[in-house]
Amino acid sequence: MSERKKPVTPVKPSGLELVYLYPCPFCVREVPLIAPTKPTMAQCDACHQRFPVVPADEKLVRFLKIMTANGRAGIDPDFL
Repeated sequence: MSERKKPVTPVKPSGLELVYLYPCPFCVREVPLIAPTKPTMAQCDACHQRFPVVPADEKLVRFLKIMTANGRAGIDPDFL
């Protein structure tokens, strides 16, 4: 017998992260990093080379999270 499953209710996001795309200086592939706020080394997932990246502005990242209520404003048209 085929068992009918109840449809899953869509889930709202629980937070927000900003993803910055850094071009690999070796193969030019865009490497996604979640808002690095300190100088760090990234590794390309295509050519596996490591390279330094310029950090994102921590104040701007914090501002965007606050202004969007950690992402809720982006999915709820009645948020405001």
